[in-house]
Amino acid sequence: MSISSKSRKSDKIPLIIDTDMSPDSWTAILFAALNPNADLLAVSVSGTGEAHGPRGARNAQRLLELAGKSDIPVSYGPPKPLRGDEHFPNLMRFVVDRMLWQKLPIARRSSLPVHDSIQLISNILRKSQKKVTIAAVGPQTNLATLLTKYPELKSKIKGIYIMGGALDAPGNIQGLSPKSDNTTAEWNFYCDPLAVKVVIDSGVPVYLVPLDATNQVPVTQNFKDRFSSISQPAGKFVCSVINLLTARLGQKEKFYLWDPVTTACALDASLAKFAKRKVGMVTEAGSEWGRIKYAMDGSSINVAVKVDPIKFEDTLINSLA
Repeated sequence: MSISSKSRKSDKIPLIIDTDMSPDSWTAILFAALNPNADLLAVSVSGTGEAHGPRGARNAQRLLELAGKSDIPVSYGPPKPLRGDEHFPNLMRFVVDRMLWQKLPIARRSSLPVHDSIQLISNILRKSQKKVTIAAVGPQTNLATLLTKYPELKSKIKGIYIMGGALDAPGNIQGLSPKSDNTTAEWNFYCDPLAVKVVIDSGVPVYLVPLDATNQVPVTQNFKDRFSSISQPAGKFVCSVINLLTARLGQKEKFYLWDPVTTACALDASLAKFAKRKVGMVTEAGSEWGRIKYAMDGSSINVAVKVDPIKFEDTLINSLA
């Protein structure tokens, strides 16, 4: 490696993505793998997210193969939350495990072991010469387990950017479970609220990107039109998935790029305005299970209150193009 290439690499932001492997997370992974400002160190899959851990990890490897970044390690974490037994609907997990039957290259490194997330992330943090940023775009089970098991590694984390929760916006549980009486929680937090509490109470700088912020960046027809002009494989794949979700699968006018917005903020905090807020988690059973809310005695975190949709769209499209 030349001196100049070493210098360019040192300017990049060391990043780990901890993901639920939802369709919008597929975009976040490709975006981070191809973003010129990111040094993507690993993709960690939550075993409590939309995809099951082992299947999600193999699919993450296929995405990295598509991006030409097959050397990036992949892992998955525990299948059970720290508390409770809530999870995404079984039918959704079945479909997401199969990536909506979209065509992707088979990962050539089929013999390469997929590491345990707690082991992989802890090893990366210990070895890194720079503090590492984490985009946590799924349930927080992996990171809560990591921070509990290895509290000495907190100082190696520059910040955790979390997609989850709803503070002033309505929750989204009823969108997938119409019979639920929970109107305040968001799915990532609903799946493991105790894990969220562990992370936000850990003392590591937390930057929360809740539904309040991601709702400001809907997938519009103009956005899809811009995306349709991309000829690169990763961009074409994302375009195909977005078109499928917003047309044939009925998500028109209500689909958002939750995880890419959060990942983009992790790489460029100027994409959003953050404000200090004290918050707490509801971890007791009941109709508010998984709710994050303002609390005078809560933990102080940074909350995204405003997102620049045009700047985000430009950043995403430029990376994937």
